[in-house]
Amino acid sequence: MKPKVFFKKGTHEDFFKNPQLVLDGFERLGLSAAIKKNDFLGLKIHFGERGNKSFINPNYLFKLAHFLKESGAKAFLFDTNTLYHGRRGNSVDHLSIAAGHGFGKLNLPIMIGDGMKGADFIEKEIYKKHFEKCYLAAILKDIDSLIVLSHMTGHMLTGFGCAVKNLGMGCAARRGKLAQHCTVSPFIHKDRCVACGACFANCSVAAIDKQGDKYAIVGERCIGCAQCLSVCRYGAVDISWANDSDFISEKVAEYAYAAAKSVKNCVYANFLLYVTTECDCMNKEDEGFIPDIGVLFSDDPVAIDKAGVDLILAQNQEDPLKKAHPQINYLRQLEYGQSIGLGAMDYELVEI
Repeated sequence: MKPKVFFKKGTHEDFFKNPQLVLDGFERLGLSAAIKKNDFLGLKIHFGERGNKSFINPNYLFKLAHFLKESGAKAFLFDTNTLYHGRRGNSVDHLSIAAGHGFGKLNLPIMIGDGMKGADFIEKEIYKKHFEKCYLAAILKDIDSLIVLSHMTGHMLTGFGCAVKNLGMGCAARRGKLAQHCTVSPFIHKDRCVACGACFANCSVAAIDKQGDKYAIVGERCIGCAQCLSVCRYGAVDISWANDSDFISEKVAEYAYAAAKSVKNCVYANFLLYVTTECDCMNKEDEGFIPDIGVLFSDDPVAIDKAGVDLILAQNQEDPLKKAHPQINYLRQLEYGQSIGLGAMDYELVEI
């Protein structure tokens, strides 16, 4: 039987003005029946980087948050700290950003799932191609049910990021994030480097040195976070895409599998609103590069992501995801996820 993906068409303004629409989508999934009083219910979300405006707007979630509070479940919002040591690299700064971006007005507790510096983890054995065990945020140990709230964006390493990436990378502790990134090997083309210093200034682990009049990445120090790739305006920073993007997509899918298997119940909402070419980790305001589509709801992370891709393709003559990141097979995370039992790419779309 194909998994169902429920679709509510609309724009940012529609969901901003009428947050009941999000609750209606979850009700179609049977959320009321699934919630049990006193269960620990985590809402996994990305709070957005400082300077970023494209993260899921907390106003969309008002009715959902109220409903969860009234249900008697112990509901809370959470994210995990980043691999790179930026504004979300520790819990104090991370919580400050969450408050500054308005998530406190939902009147739900806000937590960081992997401790003060991302070092608190649990191990989940999966015995897949890349990982025998995964290092997940310690908070998953105590969560009964998980609601994964994901913003559809392009992504420099996987082509796009939504439910699978939010579940896999987003629920990993720092050790797990590093394990997923470790095959990413950025390098600098010396003939393109103009020595502007942007990569050097944005490398949080001092893995970039100036060698003569150009910059170079020191491989043994690099953690593969690819921040240098995102900030270089001259195309000087590059990655061996043929190998690295497929590997990281598969690794993300394995971590998503581990996270999903760590809780009793897991449901998903994907927000195809203000879709940007890069993820919400970018500390800059990006413009949406396709028109708003709406919000999807499902209990299958692969199906909901595939439905989002298909809706984007159906509304654009060109493939905007491929145009944004032409080197990447962005479906690899879903194809591999299906092969390991994370979910199904074939689905039934039900418009609400």
